[in-house]
Amino acid sequence: MNISKVVPHGFDQNLQFHRQYGVNSILPEIDWSTLFKFSKLDETQIAALETLYRSAVPLALQVFDELNFDVFAHNAYKPQGLGLFDRLAEQEELLLQSLEAESNCLSEATRHQIWSMLLRGGAVLVFKAWLGKVKTDQNQLDKTQFDELSDLLFIKTSPFELAQRLGVHANSNQDHIFLMYDNDVYLDRFNSLETAALFVDLGVYDAAFLSLRDDRVADYLKSRGYVSDEQIDELQCALNPLYCTDLTPKQDYIA
Repeated sequence: MNISKVVPHGFDQNLQFHRQYGVNSILPEIDWSTLFKFSKLDETQIAALETLYRSAVPLALQVFDELNFDVFAHNAYKPQGLGLFDRLAEQEELLLQSLEAESNCLSEATRHQIWSMLLRGGAVLVFKAWLGKVKTDQNQLDKTQFDELSDLLFIKTSPFELAQRLGVHANSNQDHIFLMYDNDVYLDRFNSLETAALFVDLGVYDAAFLSLRDDRVADYLKSRGYVSDEQIDELQCALNPLYCTDLTPKQDYIA
């Protein structure tokens, strides 16, 4: 879809304004409570989202700007040959440095939320929120494009290294929020198999449940003694006694 053909005249100029100022960290305000109205966010979670938003979006926009890549253009659906993977990967260290600096004045609970969200696609989520805001001037997620680029904004840092850098305890018993938008659940994927195993240790996920939905996760958890084939089969039988394969949907839990 060519956006310029379906939006009012002058819209492209407005997007250019947001791109230019986004690179310089001047971002439109987002009401996170309105955006995720079904999730009942508290002040700590809102602060975590806002910190991720202010840190991650300008870095991503800077890369796009340097590569003359327009996230609003049709070719944003299938980015190829532009070096985006390498260039965005190079920004991860800068993002972590920015979050470390921002975290100095935040509570431990807020830093923990940042840590938890970032491991599960928080940077992707705030960019989708930015896209939705600049395209509609409403508090909404953009669900029509950038899907081909989403995984680029998943950080790859180990959960334990990230916890150390943000000054949090990876094994603490604090909450890990999932965010609802329309009929979709966000923050339900992991940046690595190591993170998936950690969230099993934390009691957020059941090892057999994850294994039943994602074969890669199943192989990893079985190899480390978290779950057995028998336990997976028992859960399969309990949830789907007739073994109708279409009743056990698969999900890619690893970005």
